[in-house]
Amino acid sequence: MLVYAVDVGTTNVKVVLYDEQLRRLSIASAAAVYAHEGNRVEFDPKQLFDTVLDLIGQCAANCDYVARHEAVIAITGQAESLVLNDRRGKPVRPGMSWLDDRATAEAAELAEQFGIDHAFAATGQPYPSATWPAAKLRWLGRHEPGTLVSARSVLMIKDDLIRRFTGTAVGELTTRGFTYFWDVPNGAYWNEMLDFCSVSGGALPEVVAAGTDVGQVSEDVAARLPGASGYRVNAGALDHFCAMVGTDSYADGIVSESAGTVLSLSMLDHKWTFDPRRRVSFHSGLRPGDTVLFNGVDGGGAALEWFRRQGLAGMSYDELEQRLRSREYREPPIFLPYLTGVNPPDYFPDAKGAFLNLDLGHDQIDMAFAVEEGIAHLLRRNVEYLSPEPAHEIVSTGGGAASAFWSQLKADVCGVNVLVPDEHEATCRGAAVLALVAEGKLDRLEDANQLHAPAAVRYHHSRTEQREARYRLFEDSLRRLYRS
Repeated sequence: MLVYAVDVGTTNVKVVLYDEQLRRLSIASAAAVYAHEGNRVEFDPKQLFDTVLDLIGQCAANCDYVARHEAVIAITGQAESLVLNDRRGKPVRPGMSWLDDRATAEAAELAEQFGIDHAFAATGQPYPSATWPAAKLRWLGRHEPGTLVSARSVLMIKDDLIRRFTGTAVGELTTRGFTYFWDVPNGAYWNEMLDFCSVSGGALPEVVAAGTDVGQVSEDVAARLPGASGYRVNAGALDHFCAMVGTDSYADGIVSESAGTVLSLSMLDHKWTFDPRRRVSFHSGLRPGDTVLFNGVDGGGAALEWFRRQGLAGMSYDELEQRLRSREYREPPIFLPYLTGVNPPDYFPDAKGAFLNLDLGHDQIDMAFAVEEGIAHLLRRNVEYLSPEPAHEIVSTGGGAASAFWSQLKADVCGVNVLVPDEHEATCRGAAVLALVAEGKLDRLEDANQLHAPAAVRYHHSRTEQREARYRLFEDSLRRLYRS
């Protein structure tokens, strides 16, 4: 059996081909294509599907024996992007990316109508946002009422790909908590929210568990795919949760950090119970009864990339790494990485980015250190906020994990060992694991660690009084500047 793991990312669309021993056979990727106009970000669902088919073909072309095997197409990736189709399955308008920010006023309406606390208890999301499909549907009802009238199915991006492959729309459970119209505790659509957004429950897909085999590829699509003895489709799971499986961090007490443009944190927590005072996003996990806590921090790698461009004249990350490692630091400035404003766990509405304690002796490398340290401070705040129980380990993936200096700094700041697997396709590996479990090739998710598990580097923490003093200064600066 072969597995084509499809990762529908925000920046790139990727397909990785695995055999049933989780050996990576080939990989192909393409840039995600969007139409940008102001705060509107849209995409063509058919073009996306054609891209996925092309990437599957590229992977197969690099492997001589695909035609002899059964194949599974396992789909992972982003959640919130929205696709609306008519009764023939044709899009009634371009897809709306989660990056699309037009529905900010509508998000505020959701808060006013339902109350932030009540909606949090139902949706698992601490605050409404223009990101969520619910806000976009409310916007469409106001500005494009004909669109909702003609729409017969309201799908998220993964749902639509499954529909195009199999002919039947299916929603996958771990992505539902990113809609703002799914009742996470009760495992059902939140009808009151749907009514407010002028959407019929009949337009929404049936929801299945993560890793569910959803059937064979339709004949017309199979004709466009490389030769195989048969094709089936697996519903996969949210990209962040698949990455946890792909790095063997889907376990209690292990924080999975995606150190990309957005700093994303996920953690399985079997002891979790709802507490309205702990504003942590909560979601159904990969197995019945599992709860995964999740936080997405905009002020992550985006802040370092901003300073690299604006403060370091585009210095390469490799050169920055060398300069940071060779420096003797006396007392660098403090950086508050709130360039995008609101960030968990504090959600300060008036927060801004800031350098503090600057003097004439500081240079651009001192400031770059402060940026990396400030993001590490923000990481610590979120790690400690995720669960009352101390984290056992942080497993870090993404572009930022490539920096040994930064990974060690994070370990020292958080007082938690940081593990960096040598696995650049953790999300696809995790999706392949889900498919192998569904097909009976593996008994449990954990068994994948016995199959070509990636090597890893562990950064052991060294929490010092100086490090603690720096963190207290960071906290005190936040409190004085932003906390009411």
